[in-house]
Amino acid sequence: MTTTTSRSPVAYARYAALGSAAIAFIAIVAVRDFRESFFSGPGVAQGALIAAISLGVVLTYRGAGVVNFANAAVAMYAAYVYAGLRSQGDVFLPPLPNPLALVEGVVHWFQDPATLDLPDWPTTVSLGGPMGFGLALFLSLVFCVLLGLAMHYLVFRPLRNAPMLAKVVASVGLLLLLQAIVVRRFATNAQTIKPLGFVSKDQVNLRLLTMTQEQIFVSVLVIAFAIALWVLFQRTRFGLATRAAAENERGAMVLGFSPDFLAGVNWVLATVITGLLGIFVASINSLIDPASTPALILPALTAALVGGFSSFGITTLTAFLLGMLGPLVTEMGVNRSWFPKSNGQAIPGVDEMVALVVIVIVLFVRGDAVPGRGSVTLGRLPFAPTPPRWALRAGGPALAVLAALAAMFWFTPPFRLALADTLVGIIICLSVVVLTGFVGQISLAQMSFAGISAFVVAKLSTEQGWPFPWPILVGAVAALATGMVVAIPALRVRGVHLAIVTLAFAVAVDQFLFKNPSVNSPLYGAPVNTPDWLDPNKPRTFKPFLVTIGDGKQPNPMTAVFCLVAVVVLCYLVANLRRSNTGRQMLALRSNERAAAAAGVSIRGTKMLAFAVSAFIAGIGGAVIAYRSGGADEARYLYIQSLVFFAFAYLGGISSVSGAIAGGFLVSGGLVFTFLKNVMGVPSEFALLLGGLGLIITAIANPDGIAGKLRTITAFPAHAGRAWTLPRWRSVAGTGTGTGTEERA
Repeated sequence: MTTTTSRSPVAYARYAALGSAAIAFIAIVAVRDFRESFFSGPGVAQGALIAAISLGVVLTYRGAGVVNFANAAVAMYAAYVYAGLRSQGDVFLPPLPNPLALVEGVVHWFQDPATLDLPDWPTTVSLGGPMGFGLALFLSLVFCVLLGLAMHYLVFRPLRNAPMLAKVVASVGLLLLLQAIVVRRFATNAQTIKPLGFVSKDQVNLRLLTMTQEQIFVSVLVIAFAIALWVLFQRTRFGLATRAAAENERGAMVLGFSPDFLAGVNWVLATVITGLLGIFVASINSLIDPASTPALILPALTAALVGGFSSFGITTLTAFLLGMLGPLVTEMGVNRSWFPKSNGQAIPGVDEMVALVVIVIVLFVRGDAVPGRGSVTLGRLPFAPTPPRWALRAGGPALAVLAALAAMFWFTPPFRLALADTLVGIIICLSVVVLTGFVGQISLAQMSFAGISAFVVAKLSTEQGWPFPWPILVGAVAALATGMVVAIPALRVRGVHLAIVTLAFAVAVDQFLFKNPSVNSPLYGAPVNTPDWLDPNKPRTFKPFLVTIGDGKQPNPMTAVFCLVAVVVLCYLVANLRRSNTGRQMLALRSNERAAAAAGVSIRGTKMLAFAVSAFIAGIGGAVIAYRSGGADEARYLYIQSLVFFAFAYLGGISSVSGAIAGGFLVSGGLVFTFLKNVMGVPSEFALLLGGLGLIITAIANPDGIAGKLRTITAFPAHAGRAWTLPRWRSVAGTGTGTGTEERA
């Protein structure tokens, strides 16, 4: 008797993907121009840096269970430390608000003119002048060791048993913090770095390709690191212990291994390897800037994903291939007529789109491409409270009326502008609340949905002549449709997998769509035809019923009122969603998908609905931004802006409407930072820095955010004769406490 076995569709998809990759590689090698562009020195050197970043990502995951979105920023930061030591012999200090500035601000209220001038906070520590290569490299590596230990002991060790959401949030906060520190100290201008010295820029002909000695050196070095790490994890007691802890932390502890010690060593290895290659590649390029290197986290995550977050060899090979793809795409765009064009120019962002396609294919073929870790315990997700009736009936209307009066009569122009920014921030934070707070799906692409809506609004209002407000609805529907397409991978993956997919989508949209000359003209951008009564650039006053609204200065007060109307409608939409049966199903799914499915909840339908509602709200936000600013500006919708809004949403409270409102107050340019700037003298550049730092602290100490902390404080009875007790909770899905899906009993 013979038996036959049938292959699954996933197996066929795997073979199809491998076959397509093999055919593409053969085609590249067969065509001379393609071969010369693909096997090029700059591409190989870029691949070496991507490989170093991806190896660090694999190390931190295998050792600590953290997918570190900030690892590329570590490479950038180490290069800046090295550059400062080589050029001036200085170590720059993280810029913190000068506490003495608060004293100056208070005193200056009562002085005219101001005379008090207190000392400034130090910005650097001088070590005696420019250093040579060896000493500067040694001190930079010592810094990398200390940075790795700090990230482990101060940030991720307290989060060892936390949900994956908290770990992703903390790593995003680190990314924003490191980048904000560098931008604050050196602005966005590129810094020059002295050459390595012990290897030259002389070309070496290797037959298949020509590379400089520097490029050969870094390529061989990263390959040596990959081999050494393989030996470390396969042949040493430390590596075996790390692998054991990844499988079962409790079992590793019984055998005498300390997961904390293993995680700390892996963090140090990751930062040293990443920082060292970041220094070398920046020295080869002679320049370093705060934007280019952190953006390499996408190809690094792609390589780590292909390697299953475990294989150093496959991860390194994939990273080199992704780095070498850039020069090949550039050659195709310049010299090939069949390459997609837009207004006569090659469409940008093709290599980022390739990374997105690779990620989606890998996740479809392999499913849970990030292997699970056997943590001892699992912390709870942020609590999602039911909005109380008094807030819907009295609190919400009172706040809306107060904001409208402030916009029309009380606020000066800077605070009117800040109010509009706060209201826009509330809208974007609401979109995060629906998807992440209610369903637990991590999206790092909310501003991409907003940008798609904004550019649709620009096209309809100018080229098609659509009157206000119809472009807003169409733009929001376009964002909704895009969100449902992005939701398709969410039906198969979740958590950090989905965070990687949405980050790849955001980066691809930045380059492929927002920088497309057919969408966003490089000369005049994408203007929006704004009604006169709404135009923020037209100083207007209004006199209904003999009452004067506005002071005749920019911005137009009705702009803030328009933003307020959108916020009120969306806040009530989200609040009622939370109170509905659909909202309870979302929270049950967030708590336990299997239990929710057993209770009759449609997993696919609920996820698709959450993505649709979230993207629709973000689309409304993007359209409001476009009308408020008079155009769709790509800088407002870049992937880094998605990370910033995600940070402030979590900081305010990612699981409630009140948290979204708190997050809106905290956004850059909002009321809180405008008050700090105009009244307390704190520079506005600290918004991103304090946002990243606050995000890390919130993830560790207060996962419920500012709104959650206020709820906890006000939960105590105000009557002195009554015992102070916390409220009791019951579980929605019947899975017990600690999941963050409980309701008030």
